Formats: sequence, structure tokens, C-alpha cells
Amino acid sequence: MTLFTIYLAVIDKSIDLHIIIHMKSVPRQAMLPFGRSERSVNRQIAERMNGKKARDIKRGPGRPPKPPGAKKVAPHISRPTLGTQSAVHVTLKLRRSVPNLRNRKKYALVKRAFSRFRFVSRAVPRVVEPEDGARAGDGFRLVHFAVLGDHIHMLCEVDSSKWLARGVQKIAISLARSLNAASVREAGGSLDPRAGAMSERPGWIGPVFVERYHLHALATPKEIAACLEYLFTNAQKHFGSINAVRCKLHVEGQRARYIDVDGFTSFAELYTSADPPIAGPRGTLLLRILRQTPWATA
Repeated sequence: MTLFTIYLAVIDKSIDLHIIIHMKSVPRQAMLPFGRSERSVNRQIAERMNGKKARDIKRGPGRPPKPPGAKKVAPHISRPTLGTQSAVHVTLKLRRSVPNLRNRKKYALVKRAFSRFRFVSRAVPRVVEPEDGARAGDGFRLVHFAVLGDHIHMLCEVDSSKWLARGVQKIAISLARSLNAASVREAGGSLDPRAGAMSERPGWIGPVFVERYHLHALATPKEIAACLEYLFTNAQKHFGSINAVRCKLHVEGQRARYIDVDGFTSFAELYTSADPPIAGPRGTLLLRILRQTPWATA
């Protein structure tokens, strides 16, 4: 018969219940991977069984280790509180293993993810028909974007911090799934869920994004105008030459002019796509700034 020893220990003014199982190995049924915290408890039990001292056992699950040479993109601090119709500049950094997004096939996957979740609300969690935007309430709206080789810039309008997190999460998950699936297909692999673990299939990329998204809340008209200028001219600074689309710029009270804009931006999509994968802003601040800058949408 297996012997179970149960005792109580007071650690940091709290009662901690330890269960030590005297057996040669932990049965598979006892390893319950419900979550990171539960897996951590299982690991602690296994380490204690192997004779490891309590002072040498790691207490909690901790944060996942970063890959060697990885740079810190966004600090793990509390996000700023956002109010209704807040303008936000979001940056998503991709891992080195992810293919360049500035080609026809990969950019099509990015646009598909943007089109599905250009606005996210309780009424419309995912865009199926173009008419869905008319009944979308408060939530997340993707106003503009720019796709670079290894990162993505997005100008979003959100009604709370939770809606920003939810909208960016949906776009990131959709894009990660699409890129992994496309890579497996190109490598001749199968996407059948019965074929085993996805991570073992040829072409599987794995995690797509380096870390959590970078966030900059835009509080003034000057910041919003600078963000628009940065999104639509950043590719020229990065690459020198761009896949240009001839677009019409105009400012209220001034004569219109034409300029070549990077084709991997939402502003170029307004001229080349019948249904651009963006959502119009609702806040008076964003609407007013869009009219006053050369990057007007109308």
C-alpha cells in the first residue's frame, strides 16, 4: 500500500499544505495539467520526492524564460487606463523565425486577420459581412495600420483598456494561426488535428510574436498627427524604396496633391481595395485630426 504523509507548514504567515507521496514515481493520473499553477505544484511534489531541499525548490510557476539574445520589447508594468474613444498606437513585434510579411501571400494573411477583427464588440465579435459594422457598439476599432518586415503598427480607437487587450489579442491569435497554417502547407505538412502535435509538423513556426504588444496612448492632436505621419512614411525610412501606390492627399482649404504611399499600409488600401480592412473612428478627436491632416480618409 502506498504511504501518504500530510503535514502543515507556516510560510510567510500563511498555511501551506504539503503532500509527500512515498513512491518511486508519480503516476500519470496524479499529474493534472489544469494550468501553470497546477503544473507548478506537481513539479514541486516531484522535486521534493527526489530529495530536493525545500529552500531550493522554486515556489511559483514564474514567467516563461526568454530565448537567448531576445530583447525586451515592452516592460511588464501596468497598462495605462483608457477611457471611451481613446486613440492608441500599438506595435506588434515578430520573432526572427517568422517570414517577412511584405510579400503578396503573407500580406494577404495579415489583411484577412485585420478584416475579421477590424472592429470587436459584444454585438459583433468577428466581422462576417461588411454590414456588421453598422451594428457594432462600444469596443475596439482598427483605424489604420502599416505592415513592416518584422513588425506591425496599428492606430486603434478603443472604449476601454479591456477592449484594447481583447481586440489586439484576437488579431494576434488569428494572424499566428494563419501564418503557422500557411507555413505547414508550404512545407508539405498536414493540418489534420488527428496527425499528432502541431509543433512536430514540418514548417511549424510556433510563437509568432516576441512579447506583449507595445502601447502608446495618444492624448493630443499633435500626437495623433505624428502617429499618422509615422505609419505612412516609416517604410521609406526603413527600406529606402517602397512598393508605392499613387494616392491623393488633401487638407481642408488647400489644393489636393498626389503622393506615392507604401502599398502595405491602410491608406493605400483605401485606393486599391473595395472593402478596406479597417474601421472608421467614432471619436470627435480622431475624426477632426483625420480631416485636418493630409492623411484624410474622405
